[in-house]
Amino acid sequence: MTPVALRHLERPAAGEAVGALVFFHGYFGIPEDFLAFVDKIDPDRRFHGYLPEAPLHVRDGRWSWFDWEAPEEQITLVADWLDSLGVVPAWTVLGGWSQGGVMAYALALAPGRPPPSGLLALGAQLPIGPPLRLEPPFPAIAIGHGTADDAVAIDHARSARDALRAAGADVLYLETRIGHQIDQEIVPDLRSFLAQLP
Repeated sequence: MTPVALRHLERPAAGEAVGALVFFHGYFGIPEDFLAFVDKIDPDRRFHGYLPEAPLHVRDGRWSWFDWEAPEEQITLVADWLDSLGVVPAWTVLGGWSQGGVMAYALALAPGRPPPSGLLALGAQLPIGPPLRLEPPFPAIAIGHGTADDAVAIDHARSARDALRAAGADVLYLETRIGHQIDQEIVPDLRSFLAQLP
């Protein structure tokens, strides 16, 4: 398959990779923002890490995943990039922060796409507009969010948790009192979550 032009960083596994860990940065972000974070949640480097750059330039070399008037176009573009990597969905974990978490949700729950092994949604919400497959089989899911988040309200995380659990998904839900950032207190839980995958 011809690679799709989407700049990305790769963080190789320490040995033979057990799978791929694809992590999407947030709005006004770049892949470099989360390179150290991938090492934090996968300290043994079991996974081969991929950190893509969003396709829409905002300003100052910073990027966005979505044009909200036509989000399906960006989802299709990123799905094509993901498929071009040749990674096996059953051995792939999709994760993201904030808007990147929305992209992870959109790809992991897209109708007609095989589910990944795992899904990490941090400071995110379920996509609004694009169709979602809310029925088994589901990936293992971890949701992390702060009750003081003033960018993506905590109600979005709770609603996602409730909808996914009601549909039969196994959801690890991590809620702390932090604002719109990743609470370092949940890093051990995320490590344990990834250690059980793929």
